Amino acid sequence: MSLLLRLLARYRRAVILTTALVLSFLLMTLQVRHESGVVTFTRQALLFVVSPFIKVTSATIRGVTGTWRDYVDLRALREENKRLQLETTTLKRRLEQLQDQALETQRLERLLAMRQASRAEFLTARVVGKDATNWFKTILLDRGSLEGIRRNQPVLAPDGLVGRVVEVTPSSARVQLLTDPVSAVGGLIQRTRVTGIVSGNLGAGARVRYLPLMADVAVGDEVLTSGMGGVFPKGILIGRITSVERKSGALFQEATLQSAVDLSRLEEVLILTHLDVREGFESGAGSQP
Repeated sequence: MSLLLRLLARYRRAVILTTALVLSFLLMTLQVRHESGVVTFTRQALLFVVSPFIKVTSATIRGVTGTWRDYVDLRALREENKRLQLETTTLKRRLEQLQDQALETQRLERLLAMRQASRAEFLTARVVGKDATNWFKTILLDRGSLEGIRRNQPVLAPDGLVGRVVEVTPSSARVQLLTDPVSAVGGLIQRTRVTGIVSGNLGAGARVRYLPLMADVAVGDEVLTSGMGGVFPKGILIGRITSVERKSGALFQEATLQSAVDLSRLEEVLILTHLDVREGFESGAGSQP
């Protein structure tokens, strides 16, 4: 027995090769005689051994493919999102421009209606600068002496009085607003025909001063230009009374005035260049009371 083991150990390569050849021959013989059974067995054995690797490989391929597809789709989605955001921003800006143009058209239509309703001659101007400090309240217009602008010409908006021209250059004009502390406009209470002086405040708004102490002045009364002083024609709406003060011992009463024009939002105005003073605005301008 030990001799046989020594021989096998000595010639083990030859024995293994011979055994493999014999097994191969037997398998071939069996395959020829029992083709379907051996093939089925062989396939089953191979599938049993290989199927786990096939499943793992297939799952890996599906995962990689799905991840790549999601990445590509996500990039495409991000690009589409950026494009849509850009289009949305562009459309918003365009909408804002159209809204601004519509508001400007409305303002210009009101100015045009005011010009057509009055016998006065006007020149339209744009506001290109503002100075609204506590001491001086003025605006700068894009019209000057080259267009016929002169000092002390009244400046109006569709809602009422704005102020007067106080400084002129060839291409621009500075307008003193009625709320300027050094401004003075003759005022007329429309309901009672009581007169006073409208002047600006150091803070904000305007006041009607030098009203007779016993005069009938009430909150809500409209104040027009009185036509006195030779600068402002009679009948231009200045504003409305918001409060009345009767101080003890005072010779006059005073009233707080809310301007009919929102002076902080002016963009276009009308400069009154000529008016028949016999007509005035109270009876000649359809847009004025």
